[in-house]
Formats: sequence, C-alpha cells, structure tokens
Amino acid sequence: MKKWVSILILGIMIILISTPLAYELVGIIYSNQNLTGEYIPILNGFIHSLMLVGTLIVIAGISLFIKDKK
Repeated sequence: MKKWVSILILGIMIILISTPLAYELVGIIYSNQNLTGEYIPILNGFIHSLMLVGTLIVIAGISLFIKDKK
C-alpha cells in the first residue's frame, strides 16, 4: 500500500472518532476537577482540535498523492 493511502485513512479515522476520543481525553485530563458549567466548552474545544489535526493529516495525504502523481 502506498504511503499516502495510509496517511489519508489515518486522518479520516481521527476525524470520525474525534468525539469519543475527546470525551476520553477530557475525562483523563480533568479527572479530579469539578467542571460544572464548563464541561461543554472544554469538550467542544477538544473535538474541534482533534478534527483540525485529522484535517491536516488528510491534507498531508492528499499532497503526497499529488506529489507521487507527478
């Protein structure tokens, strides 16, 4: 399998599992703190940051595809 395919699949998988992964990360990082009223904004921040990382990985995979195509 070509390298760009595995990078593209990894990026798509990160985007798809960003919500459950964010729930786990918030639970791990803020395990001993009371997040009353602030849980949702923190969770949304984690979700969006993971989606951004997945998008950047997909862009890297697409750029490798274009580079291999030339």
